[in-house]
Amino acid sequence: MRLIFIRHAQPDYSIDGLTEKGKVEAQLLAKRTASWDVDRFFCSTLGRAKDTAEPTLKTLNREATICDWLQEFHYRVEDPYTKDLRVPWDYFPEFFTTQPLMLDPDKWYDCDLYKTNPEIKSKWFEVCNGLDDILKSYGYTRNGKYYDYKNPDEPDLPAEIGDIQTRGIMEYQVRDEDDNKTIVFFCHLGVECVMLAHLLSISPVTLWHGTFLAPSSVTVVNAEKRYHNQAFFRIQALGDTSHLYAAGEPVSGFGAFSTVFSK
Repeated sequence: MRLIFIRHAQPDYSIDGLTEKGKVEAQLLAKRTASWDVDRFFCSTLGRAKDTAEPTLKTLNREATICDWLQEFHYRVEDPYTKDLRVPWDYFPEFFTTQPLMLDPDKWYDCDLYKTNPEIKSKWFEVCNGLDDILKSYGYTRNGKYYDYKNPDEPDLPAEIGDIQTRGIMEYQVRDEDDNKTIVFFCHLGVECVMLAHLLSISPVTLWHGTFLAPSSVTVVNAEKRYHNQAFFRIQALGDTSHLYAAGEPVSGFGAFSTVFSK
């Protein structure tokens, strides 16, 4: 199984839509996605995500399921330095790196700062549950920090641990012949980091501060099934913008505090 997360193209936040450059990015993205074999599309309720998805959906003659929980993770708290109400990331390194709970995969939402807005914790679980519900419909059931897989249309797959014990080795084996579906999410940088954090069992604070996913970028995550039908999700591509490079279109730096590489 493959999950593809697409951040909206360059935004015009004043109208919750796209800039002219963003519209170009969305069209270039549609050229890239035209050959994709996608089982289902999901999209945020926000206009900039819908506008990004529209050229792709039109090209493929498809529709997307609109999910409220895919909207941006914009539940605000008071910035400890500026005292402004802002989204729960983009803090100075001397702050977030010295707050142990913020980097804890299981307790990050219980740090003093985030507890000032209870929505942060409740929306985290809403996003995680929304994603897990979709995955469960494809046979992936959350089990602690990984997933158990059962093809919903077939009998249980045989456990293969005996084969390891017999030969004393673990062979590399691709096991996707029974599960080769792709689903696509059109969403936002913050909530994309939330979903990746859930899949990888890390704190989203690490991703919010340690990654940059450019507008219209494509992140590809593959489910790897192992022995006893245990599955974990592994990133193949993070924030890929090759559709922009191919057309000579510069990468937008919306959301970055440094000059982005665009060659």
